[in-house]
Amino acid sequence: MSIKTEIRISRYLAKAGLASRREAEKLILDGRVTLNGNTVSEPWRNCTTSDILKLDGTIVSQSMSTALYQLHKPRGYLSTSYDAMGRKTIFDLIDSELNHLMIIGRLDYNSEGLMILTNNGELKRHLELPKNRVERVYEVKIRGHLTSSNINDIKRGFSLDGLNYKPIAVRVLESNSSHSWIKMVLTEGKNREIRKILASLSLNVVRLIRTRFGPFNLGNLKPGNSKKIKLEDYSVLKNHWT
Repeated sequence: MSIKTEIRISRYLAKAGLASRREAEKLILDGRVTLNGNTVSEPWRNCTTSDILKLDGTIVSQSMSTALYQLHKPRGYLSTSYDAMGRKTIFDLIDSELNHLMIIGRLDYNSEGLMILTNNGELKRHLELPKNRVERVYEVKIRGHLTSSNINDIKRGFSLDGLNYKPIAVRVLESNSSHSWIKMVLTEGKNREIRKILASLSLNVVRLIRTRFGPFNLGNLKPGNSKKIKLEDYSVLKNHWT
């Protein structure tokens, strides 16, 4: 990767795989970034090809290829790198040399399915920003059944506890006397969104599995397993190829 004539410092740190854009802005505000020997305090500052940018005293590399992995997260793992209570995290499932990677689209403790890990902060930002309408597909087992009224409410969008949830595509995959499997397609990733919406309809989630995130599919990857994938295989993301 090469810096263009001018680039915002927070964006460059993200492109270098050191943090997400938001995390990079915090690094700057915390006084950990210097530009040509001077501490940077404004996240909006730019740098150029002739500048020397350092994080914690170490020169930020101007060459970084994108690392990209997909993981099948089982239930009972946290989507974080560390837990003060000592609970298992998804990083217990992967090689220690990958512990620097960032999570794209977290899943809660009891959810399972596809997770994407990368060192490309710009890619993470692109896939997570709601305005980009990147689809997340889930298969959900519920106790009970969706009514036509429920489906229409979900498709229209929800307001719960002061939060607005965008319209969600939903359909029933199969059902029996006590349970149903439904498919839901979201374009944002608010915390525990599916569980909260279904709970408001008096429907309890038994299982929640993410099967797709943007162009990435879970496929036949087994729970607890991960594999390296190539960003170049996804032409829809060619602006993020490095």
